[in-house]
Amino acid sequence: MKIIGFYMSNERIMIPHNKPTIEQDDLDIVADTLKSKWIGLGGKNVSAFESEISTYLNGNGKSVTTESGTAALHLALLSLNIKKGDEIILPSYICSAVLNSINYIGAKPVLADINSSDFNISYESTRKKITSKTKAIIVAHIYGMPADLDDFLGLDIPIIEDCAQSIGAQYRKTKVGNFGEISIFSFYASKLLTTGKGGAVYSKNDELTDYIHDLVDCDCRLSYKIRYNYRLSDFQAALGISQLRKLDGFIARRKTIAEQYTEIIGQKKRSSVGKITDDEKENVWYRYVIISDKKPEKIKEKFVKKGIMVINPLEPWELLHNYLNLNKGDFPNAEKMAKQTISIPIFPSLTDEDVEKISHAIGEIYD
Repeated sequence: MKIIGFYMSNERIMIPHNKPTIEQDDLDIVADTLKSKWIGLGGKNVSAFESEISTYLNGNGKSVTTESGTAALHLALLSLNIKKGDEIILPSYICSAVLNSINYIGAKPVLADINSSDFNISYESTRKKITSKTKAIIVAHIYGMPADLDDFLGLDIPIIEDCAQSIGAQYRKTKVGNFGEISIFSFYASKLLTTGKGGAVYSKNDELTDYIHDLVDCDCRLSYKIRYNYRLSDFQAALGISQLRKLDGFIARRKTIAEQYTEIIGQKKRSSVGKITDDEKENVWYRYVIISDKKPEKIKEKFVKKGIMVINPLEPWELLHNYLNLNKGDFPNAEKMAKQTISIPIFPSLTDEDVEKISHAIGEIYD
């Protein structure tokens, strides 16, 4: 059976792995902005979106929107005065965009392994990598599950929270993004809320956000220094406002779907992120990942035959230690997770019929 895009040759529609939830109110607010003719930088929606992000996070901080999550991290590193040769610890199990941001400023990436119980950076592995040159640690909340922050916060090293996959998640009843020195978010098309392409920086330290504002307000300035054309456009911000106001509903739908999948997975005695339970963490289910000793490619083929697109959320060759030609043996948990995982659809606009179909497929494939 030949696959072309999201459609199969027998004309049955393939359920995609992910899809943004764009509704009429999203279309209306973007259309209104386009009609206003103020669609670039400096419009009212950008400042409004930044304010609503800060309010949503329930903190006392400020937000600065950016054109991408990568740009947000680049600016966050600059605001912490990270310089060439400084060491930044980050997990190997993360997208290469994080590595790019570090390399933009010539800092040295130092990779840590992840936990065997979830996909988040290991404190034990991190602690072994700390040197006198360590200037920051990037703690990412992978797939919507908050990382264990307490030990990291006790290291007296600036923590950058990577919330690209976790806006709305909570750790000890507080939304992630409020714990580190500075936090970054992504609003790419596949994220929990979207502006098409975009991101944000958030911090309770006004000096950091003021510095970042100065860097992104890059034109028509009285004095010159290197600044960055990283601003979000006004019509993107308009979409962000609409999406953010519905985010809790999106998350509630993801949780409902996750509960149904977890019930099936539990019946089959398989392992998944759905098996991770912790009263101190509230997962927002950016991904629903099944851990299995079966080969991912074989599992993917079985789902595709049933009209369901699934992915390996991070291929083994994408692990940062493999990009950097480091010893695989130093990252056993990252290697294992990359080789034994499948991510199935869990986006909010899945219909009940779609969810039932996927659940039935899980039951058959993992029988």
